[in-house]
Amino acid sequence: MTAMNAPGRNRFRTAVKRCWILYLMILPVIVYYIIFHYLPMFGIVIAFQDYRPARGFLNSRWLGLKNFSSFFNSEYAWQNTRNTLSISLLSLAFGFPAPILLALLLNEVKCRAFQKSVQTITYMPHFISLVVICAMIRDFFSTNGLFNTLITSAGLSRVDFLIEPGWFYPIYVLSGIWQNIG
Repeated sequence: MTAMNAPGRNRFRTAVKRCWILYLMILPVIVYYIIFHYLPMFGIVIAFQDYRPARGFLNSRWLGLKNFSSFFNSEYAWQNTRNTLSISLLSLAFGFPAPILLALLLNEVKCRAFQKSVQTITYMPHFISLVVICAMIRDFFSTNGLFNTLITSAGLSRVDFLIEPGWFYPIYVLSGIWQNIG
């Protein structure tokens, strides 16, 4: 058995000796994937445990599928699942084509300075923290916020954007598009 593995092992060793710089170059990528993609997968174990941070992963009590059964037997399971799927599908349906449409529209603009300015302005919200985005949304859509000021200056009555449940999906999806369109 060792005789069969010897030629393959020798071939690998000669390849490593010949291209050791390439293997050294790929080492940071391998370490990155191990640290940030494979090691966090051990956290999935928490879903099957009565996890207590003081006890850690290894000493927390094992529950099996009890956490899942308690979630799916709760009265909010269907509502939470429906809301999650609705938000995801709406974000995908409207958020996916938005950057493509913007790119196609900007491609038709002949003035390069205007094109570059719009690209820069639309890409800026991507760098704003999510906490700041949420604060801006709260300020824009509050009762005395920017949008209600514009609405009342047009002679219309104020809208309680942040109180009425019907406005949640449009605000969430449009703010996501605004932040990620660039």
